[in-house]
Amino acid sequence: MPESPSLSPGTGNAFTIKSMLVPLLRRPRIAQAIKWIVYGSLVINFGIYLFDDWTAFNSSLPADAPLADVLERFTTSVDMLAWLGLVFLFELETYVLPDEAFKPWVIRAFLIARVVCYVSIFFAAYGYTAETLENYDIVEVPGVSSLCQLADQGRYVQVDSIEYVEISAQNCASIASGSRFFQIANEVSVIDAPTLAHVQWIGWVDVVNAVVWLIVVALIEIEVWLQTRDQFSSTLMQSIRQIKTLGYLVLSIDAVVWLVTGYPMYAWDSFLWIFGFWAIELNLAEWELDRVAQLRAAASAS
Repeated sequence: MPESPSLSPGTGNAFTIKSMLVPLLRRPRIAQAIKWIVYGSLVINFGIYLFDDWTAFNSSLPADAPLADVLERFTTSVDMLAWLGLVFLFELETYVLPDEAFKPWVIRAFLIARVVCYVSIFFAAYGYTAETLENYDIVEVPGVSSLCQLADQGRYVQVDSIEYVEISAQNCASIASGSRFFQIANEVSVIDAPTLAHVQWIGWVDVVNAVVWLIVVALIEIEVWLQTRDQFSSTLMQSIRQIKTLGYLVLSIDAVVWLVTGYPMYAWDSFLWIFGFWAIELNLAEWELDRVAQLRAAASAS
């Protein structure tokens, strides 16, 4: 047994996500059913976003677009695939695999897989930031004061941060407003001034969301490390749990922003990911309670 282990559950008096989830452990079948429903929904969401990225790629970039621009268009899909991998690894580590399964080669395999996931996640965060900054790299389309001037030429107009519509004689008068139109960076699609301002603003919501997720998952990694050392009630552990709770609050606010600004799919996806990581939090809570019970039994026996 480690020296001076903590022998009490680390929920403390402060409200944290873990303290909120602990009562669910009294209904393990319901907890597991909810967890796997969330995981299945995340896999389905990945397929939807992959299709959306492919559609945006075909609508906004020329055939000879640089590879960097192509990869940037698939930032969301790469991001989601990496997060799915990370959730899978956390699920294995905190619930599925017993302690004796962690042989040296398993630990090395986990480390390699984690590095791949985190590189992809950092790439995605970079992609969101680069794309947001590119929204300020604009040129006005000369000689165009109405979309109808571009109708039936195979051109697209961006109508929000994710949707592009082909300009035709039937829709050109209704899918944009204003008399000034722009192109963003290397894109061949056009965008009107009000939509451009909206896309620029919503881009920063994406960046904040990506950065906060990086902070949350880093704190989960530290918490897992502390739990393997039976440090459940340390000041550091309590601080980590409280900061994570604040992080989840910010992520929830981002989801509400997406919902009220016309991105229900983004909001749904965001809440799914929050619930997905709450499933990991539930695993950590169960792991902690089981381990604390073992330590108490060992202390009583000695």
